[in-house]
Amino acid sequence: MSNEEVLWPSAAYHQQVEQLRCLIGQPVYVVEINSTEINAGVHFSGKPLVLLAIVDFPRPDPYRQLCPHLLVLDDGRGLNLGRVARISRSSAYAPAQEDIAFINQEFVENVLLAPRRFSRERVADTTRLALGEMLGRSPSPPALEN
Repeated sequence: MSNEEVLWPSAAYHQQVEQLRCLIGQPVYVVEINSTEINAGVHFSGKPLVLLAIVDFPRPDPYRQLCPHLLVLDDGRGLNLGRVARISRSSAYAPAQEDIAFINQEFVENVLLAPRRFSRERVADTTRLALGEMLGRSPSPPALEN
């Protein structure tokens, strides 16, 4: 195991936070992670938000995807960087590589763009499990492959 695998967050994360600090007071496009119990996706608002500040987050937790920094945005929200998929400067959709100020590489590679297995059997098993839970039954879950 290399030192980079042990460190959390990575050195790249801290470099990106410094890039974001240079954007304070400027409009940015934030792509937020939208996770539920059964799926994970992203939300593109499509409108720029002004980055007002970056503050230290006192209780980071890699298991709950809470990073050590919080963004303060002009819409009145504070958003933990662990809940952000990407921040770009001039485009919400398909920004150029040099326009990307922050990217949650682990989420994008391991969750968002990960290979999927989609079959009728998998959908049926997931549906039965969800329906059983709604009806108050506790069947043993089928062996679903990831």
